[in-house]
Amino acid sequence: MSAMNKMLKWIGIAEEDDEEFFDTETDMDEAVEPAMPLGRKAKVSSISGGAPSRVVVIQFQNFDDAKDAADHLKNKKPVVANLEKLDNDTTRRVVDFLSGAVYGVAGRIQNVSNRIFLITPANVEVTGNYQDNIKGFPFVN
Repeated sequence: MSAMNKMLKWIGIAEEDDEEFFDTETDMDEAVEPAMPLGRKAKVSSISGGAPSRVVVIQFQNFDDAKDAADHLKNKKPVVANLEKLDNDTTRRVVDFLSGAVYGVAGRIQNVSNRIFLITPANVEVTGNYQDNIKGFPFVN
């Protein structure tokens, strides 16, 4: 192909030869490598991405246990807080403290039964209809 024909084709005046688009010479000596060699297996990764999730259960003895619960919540671990052994004033203080911690991590605090709370970080969703059993409890949201 001459330089003049190339120029005319580039401008769009001359017609292109169909032969240029088809490779008539096929080299059969070249082996085509398969996409995945036959002897190997593809690596499989777990979708879960790590260790199983854990729920921390804390039987509160005093107000100092609230810090431990808040630390677990900060580390994105759900906490079941059993406040049954605390007096009313300490229970109120613990619930207030944990409510602040929950707000700080955009989580939720839910009353499961009398003085037992489920405290969850933002990445945990709780489903169920347990709320019907605790209506009238003073700490229910």
